[in-house]
Amino acid sequence: MKTQAYVLFSLLAAVALVCCPSTYAQSLTTEQIKQIEEIAQAIASQHNANSVALLDEMTVSTRAVAISRNVRIECVLRVKKGLSPAELREFSDELRREILPKACQQNANNPAFDRGLYYTFTYINTYGEKLAEFDVDKETCKLQK
Repeated sequence: MKTQAYVLFSLLAAVALVCCPSTYAQSLTTEQIKQIEEIAQAIASQHNANSVALLDEMTVSTRAVAISRNVRIECVLRVKKGLSPAELREFSDELRREILPKACQQNANNPAFDRGLYYTFTYINTYGEKLAEFDVDKETCKLQK
């Protein structure tokens, strides 16, 4: 899963840096919002194009969808059925510790991220049970410092 996060964030940072101008505005124009939505679509498409390379012994499948300025990344993992609430908290905390710093680092100079592009990571097991879900946005990254 570690290489999966690195590959994904390298790709999305490159797409966002190339596509989005570096000027900042307090309020976004319709054109700027559309541009960020297009970046989200491109990131999701790139993730899906590389999804086979992102699989490992734990990750059964992964896909991304873009909804407005959100890139939703959904991963199906080989994790046993029926984890206790304490085990789910521990699992979710571990995923956050792994994903958040990488996502924040890869988006540190990303104008689209500054303008509202954000990610939702959802993890389920092969039995359809939700293991974890969390967002990564500019505010979340500020809290990481």
